[in-house]
Amino acid sequence: MKQFVITTLFFLCAASNACAQKYLDTLKQKNQGQGTVTVTQSKEIDELVNGKLPTAPATPVAPPASANNKESAETATHNEKPIENFTKKEESGAETTVIDTRKKVMRNSYKVNGYRVQVFAGGNTRNDRIKAEQARDKVKAAFPDQPIYTHFYSPRWICRMGNYRSYEEANRILKKVKALGYSQACIVKGKISVQY
Repeated sequence: MKQFVITTLFFLCAASNACAQKYLDTLKQKNQGQGTVTVTQSKEIDELVNGKLPTAPATPVAPPASANNKESAETATHNEKPIENFTKKEESGAETTVIDTRKKVMRNSYKVNGYRVQVFAGGNTRNDRIKAEQARDKVKAAFPDQPIYTHFYSPRWICRMGNYRSYEEANRILKKVKALGYSQACIVKGKISVQY
């Protein structure tokens, strides 16, 4: 008797599982006198729901090497070369400069009191985020060797640059940033990251 109950339960579970996998197909069927259901989904979701496994990418992608300082560039393997700023010639003959805007991590660093140049401070809207990112890109193009920090410090988007130990050093950079057209730029005091 136990075997009969277990076998019956097994077949019921298998049948309900098979029906569940094709549930969307039964919804899409047109029956006279009933409404129609339209389901729009990607092929990957359909394959996932109907039991087919998604295909893996053909070639694995290696993570980019950090190019923040000499040590990280030296520890990069021979296949992972840091991206440098370079000039690329387009088909039209014009040259464009490509800037490495990847986030970099300073290794063997610690926090001390210092100064940064605040390039942009906006509100908390999406437009302010876009303006902060545009300021980051423009300043990074002008000062490719300086670290740029774009963050949301509640309640506003802020773009700051540099790790300066002295006010005079930050003031020299501030004058250059103001020459780029950021008249609202100022010097802020806070914790900065420096290497040992």
